[in-house]
Amino acid sequence: MIIKELDHIEATDKFGQAGYHAESQLAFYLKREFKDDPQILVFNNLRLEKDGDACQIDHLLLHRYGMVIIESKSVTTRVEVNELGEWKRWFNNAWQGMPSPILQAQRQGKFLKDYLEDHVGDLLNKTIIGRQVHFTRMPINVLVAISDSGIINRPKNDKLDIVCKADQVSVRVQALVADYRKKDSLFNLSLEIPYDLAKDEVLRISQFLLAQHRPTKARVVKDDSAPIFSNVPQTSVGSDPTLKSIAKVKPDLSRKKIISTTSELPQKADINHKPVVKSGVKINLSSQNICAHCQSSNLSILYVHSYFFKCNDCDKNTAIKNICSSCGDREKLRKSGLQFFTECGKCSTSRLFHTNSST
Repeated sequence: MIIKELDHIEATDKFGQAGYHAESQLAFYLKREFKDDPQILVFNNLRLEKDGDACQIDHLLLHRYGMVIIESKSVTTRVEVNELGEWKRWFNNAWQGMPSPILQAQRQGKFLKDYLEDHVGDLLNKTIIGRQVHFTRMPINVLVAISDSGIINRPKNDKLDIVCKADQVSVRVQALVADYRKKDSLFNLSLEIPYDLAKDEVLRISQFLLAQHRPTKARVVKDDSAPIFSNVPQTSVGSDPTLKSIAKVKPDLSRKKIISTTSELPQKADINHKPVVKSGVKINLSSQNICAHCQSSNLSILYVHSYFFKCNDCDKNTAIKNICSSCGDREKLRKSGLQFFTECGKCSTSRLFHTNSST
């Protein structure tokens, strides 16, 4: 179930744009897989602040046995991890060292545990004998998601299962939860007692995280007609709500909203009208287009058998694959002078995709 959608962040540089594109790609996969699953709650772009420090988690999944932190990495070429866990990436025709996203996600997990532990009395129940349960034992798994177009060179001595392509993340998450569920089974012969959150604890934690989110570089709009967060219903400690009630609560329209990358409900197509560009929300999608080989944004759209990007810097081609963020269908590309628009017939939407240079 999607508790928090991905915020729309207007990055000012090509690296920020590439990172945002990677997060959008994974948010789409997570929504496809878990939007109707009340057992797995998804938070995209969750940012917490504590004592002058801040922690931004690309994707956080909450389930009854713990949490999963997913770190998205935009990789259009290849990354390599050696036997010592050191990372490097192929960029501008050369290998460059990079920080380990695994360690980065683990640091986020420690921050999150400490953050939750500060409020443990409000979030977790006590045992029958009155002993307070703590977050210190709660498992937080980490996964690193590489862009679909990227290549992973793994170390010879380690399969490195926690690093995978973005489209494989959902399967890895399901396997993790299934493993915890197996340990929690009556037929489990292990002496290890699994960490297990009650329904009301999961609900309180999800409410708390959503309320504590502190966005940054987000574009706030006055139009309150566009919901952003799937609001979590309020509940008391003594109540026994079910997670399914989360989906029934309407967003609080008295609060300002942040533009999400995916709309909650796709618009129905009107066969009597051609797709039109929506007014009121101006998104410059052309800034997100970069060369798959050199990451340059100096591109032109050309046509031979189909439309493709031609890089004006490295002179290489990049395929154009547009997927509608609302319904998941393939979008069509329409040319109008120097401008190119992506259009979804199912959602009846049209948006500016790229503008070729006049020179």
